[in-house]
Amino acid sequence: MLFSRFVAGLCLLSPGAMAQAPVREALFALNGTSILAINGADYARFFDGGAGPRWVGRGDVVMPARVELPKRTSEEPFVVEIPVVPPAPFARTFNRLLARGETRRYDELIRADAVERGLDPRLVKSVIAAESEFSTHAKSPAGALGLMQVMPVTAGSVGVDEASLFDPAANIRAGTAYLAKLFERAWQRYHLKGVEYGKAPAWLIQRIVAAYNAGPRFLARRRLYRQTREYVKRVLLFYRSAVTALTP
Repeated sequence: MLFSRFVAGLCLLSPGAMAQAPVREALFALNGTSILAINGADYARFFDGGAGPRWVGRGDVVMPARVELPKRTSEEPFVVEIPVVPPAPFARTFNRLLARGETRRYDELIRADAVERGLDPRLVKSVIAAESEFSTHAKSPAGALGLMQVMPVTAGSVGVDEASLFDPAANIRAGTAYLAKLFERAWQRYHLKGVEYGKAPAWLIQRIVAAYNAGPRFLARRRLYRQTREYVKRVLLFYRSAVTALTP
């Protein structure tokens, strides 16, 4: 009995078995109930941390529909729990931003760049909200610039000049192009060729958002920095809020 368990353990640790991990994760993504379309009608369902009413606008607006969530499996490297009701600091931030015109000022640019690359415009807008709260002149201590807090070296890698990163159009173009690169890398890793980006499972979207914050290696890592987990939560709470609704 002990010998058979030992042999089984060696099989599980073999390079062949390890090489199949991305394939198993892709099969889980494609065959499980976790695939959720991201479109205007379904945006409030996309990043659920639990079934039940979900806050979708100001504090007194809820959506009573329920969503079946995927079962947790060993194939899910991590899932950040997203509160059904946003914590009070988030609610205050959402209401403050909704009172300002900046939340809709860049919708046309966001939609154009996102659609060109097959991305969900609302996800792009959620990154902008989380990164800069729509401030075109935002600058991080690390040197990230503008609406999507793009690093100059990242801008250069997608053909956008550093000097133009405070320009909304250039910044959104650079940030969206980089986000699309992360999607491309995720699709290659998890063998999702032919699958639309809009049909990504929620856990993979969380990985991509984490990678935007902390680097492409987080497309594969099983653990997140605490700061990155908070970032993922912030982006996805923005995604479910009225702040990131785009003008028709």
